Amino acid sequence: MKNPPLQICNATIEPGEYLTLALPIPLLYTCAPMYIPIHVMHGKKPGPCLLVCAAIYGDELNSIEIIQRLLSKANALKRLKGTLIAIPVINVYGLINRSRLLPDSRDLNQSFPGSETGSLAARLAHIFATEILSKATHCIDLHSGQINRNYFPQIHANLYKPGVEEMAKAFPVPVIIDTSGKQKAGSLYQTAQDNNIPVVVYTAGEALRFDESAIRVGLKGIINVMRELGMLRKPSRKKIKHMEPLVSRSSTWIKSPKSGINQSLKKIGDQIEEGDCLSMIIDPFGSKQEYKVLAPQSGIIIGLNDLPLVNEGEPLFQVASFEPQELV
Repeated sequence: MKNPPLQICNATIEPGEYLTLALPIPLLYTCAPMYIPIHVMHGKKPGPCLLVCAAIYGDELNSIEIIQRLLSKANALKRLKGTLIAIPVINVYGLINRSRLLPDSRDLNQSFPGSETGSLAARLAHIFATEILSKATHCIDLHSGQINRNYFPQIHANLYKPGVEEMAKAFPVPVIIDTSGKQKAGSLYQTAQDNNIPVVVYTAGEALRFDESAIRVGLKGIINVMRELGMLRKPSRKKIKHMEPLVSRSSTWIKSPKSGINQSLKKIGDQIEEGDCLSMIIDPFGSKQEYKVLAPQSGIIIGLNDLPLVNEGEPLFQVASFEPQELV
């Protein structure tokens, strides 16, 4: 059976075609035109339509590089079944300004599904949801942490939604955060769920930095998902299984009890026990006072504040919690 033509962004893409499109978005105040780059690989044979998108926050460089490497695998994608829509940068405005936010200081990932007559953020979200997300049958949303906020490679997914668990477990990550029962109002993730599109969020590394390990894991995960969905042929050789990921139902940020210089004793990926000393807060002006930051619970550190200078109440460590029998 032949794949039917795809209508997207006022373009018709025939089976077997690879096109790069430019989706117009609201102008800058200088009246300079702005576009979101859209890469579409439309296979000759029918199959799922997978949307892989990056940089909904403009400073997420890891996610951009993951998609660039995905698009470079032309030989592997030649026999694609279905359609791959790859978007290396959603928030073009933020990328220009090295910012997570839009020029109107709004968070695009809190503005979905958007509005045709709303704010800049709402209009951009509406354009993306209408022109791109509506075409997808599956979605992978790529993210990294904020500036000085480093994340252990992890997947966020509602494992109770049909088709999601298989996508989540295709990523070679050590931790999956189950978001079932939790609402992320205004996010692309929640909008995809509301439209019954199986979606997972991959998060790793930090903003404005390349993390080679995070990039490789993300790329491998996307390829694995495409194989799981039948879009790519699975390798004929015996499959090398990665370690079964731990599934966490909750995660918590441990905050600094005092202001000062944080001397971390742990790193992301470390397994900790309740009562462990995670770091020491010291006075930068030379007093001998030290404050221990103790773990209130057992788990794995999946997020870390890399900046030693901290104010009282600022997040230091994000810990994913698990059932006691899982952490052995």
